[in-house]
Amino acid sequence: MAFELDKRQVKLGVSGSLIVFGLVLLSLKPHLPAAILYNFASIDDHQIFFNRIVKRAPVSDPFLVSEIKKKPPNHETRALLQDLDTTALLMLQEGKIAFEEYGGGGGRDVLSGSFSMAKSVVAMLVGIALQEGRIKSIEEPIAHYLPEWAERDEGRIRIRDLLTMTAGLDWNESYINPFSITTEAYYGSNLLATVFKQRRIQEPGAVFSYQSGTTQLLGTVLSRVTNQTLSEFASQKLWSRIGTERDAIWSLDHDDGMEKAYCCFNATARDFARIGELVLNQGRWRGANVLDPGYVSEMVKPHRILNHDGVGVDYYGYQWWILQTPKGEVPYARGILGQYVVVLPQTRRVIVRLGRKTGERVDHHPVELRALVEWGLSES
Repeated sequence: MAFELDKRQVKLGVSGSLIVFGLVLLSLKPHLPAAILYNFASIDDHQIFFNRIVKRAPVSDPFLVSEIKKKPPNHETRALLQDLDTTALLMLQEGKIAFEEYGGGGGRDVLSGSFSMAKSVVAMLVGIALQEGRIKSIEEPIAHYLPEWAERDEGRIRIRDLLTMTAGLDWNESYINPFSITTEAYYGSNLLATVFKQRRIQEPGAVFSYQSGTTQLLGTVLSRVTNQTLSEFASQKLWSRIGTERDAIWSLDHDDGMEKAYCCFNATARDFARIGELVLNQGRWRGANVLDPGYVSEMVKPHRILNHDGVGVDYYGYQWWILQTPKGEVPYARGILGQYVVVLPQTRRVIVRLGRKTGERVDHHPVELRALVEWGLSES
């Protein structure tokens, strides 16, 4: 008699196998439910994470409004910004507000996620740690501060290599793949364990490769050398010293956990503009030195280390992007959904754009960034 399969038993067997597979997968990748639920990052993600406050000073220093107004961007640029769901557009001229406009849920007091603009904030905090002697030199190997790698080859990586995105690690910078280490870092609850999964695959300092894991290592170094959380150090040494109007918040991997140093710094457009103004003035705020001018100059200078195409990088410094223009270099901080703090020394202006989408990239720079720089460099 021919053997006949019991369909009910087959269904139960398949269902059981899928349940076991799912449980094993979740044990290996516990961040997956959150990654699948939220699907892709949003500027409002601080609402789904634990956060730590980055405190402002008791008395703020609000920007004055300039008597000379800046004309809005041209019709083409305004249409582009509208299509990309811009929530805030702000320009400072000589430290005063020359243009300010909000939409799409944005507002003067609305906190917005910065995504990778946080990397630029971390670079500034590294500069402060250097000038205070907490970090001796950017030539130091990170094993001095990360004993977890003291006996590993990864410990030879220098702080300079982290700053310039040339650490040579195997971090997969994928924001779409739910199984990638970037997604695990964003939605996971043990960021320290995630960041130490990285392994060196290239010689440090040899090849530029943009990786959020390198910034997270910088954040880890900073918390170790200061014996503070990243938020506490940022509060005391940066945020409370530049006249900010609101507390910022930095998202964590779990309750009372570690700051997501490579992303997840949340602030208002006006307060983000203060970061640009500080860079524009070579680290000085209202006459006081917050950052060493020499460090600021190095931070926003192209490092020219080779990229994967064998071309010297003229578009990145220490966690800051740099656009080459006919009128000179324009440094800027950048987030994945089109968040920008743009510093224009040529016209003594700072531009902040916040939003929910970004356009295509041309030669490493998004199209809307190029349009904003053209607007900022124009005379009228």
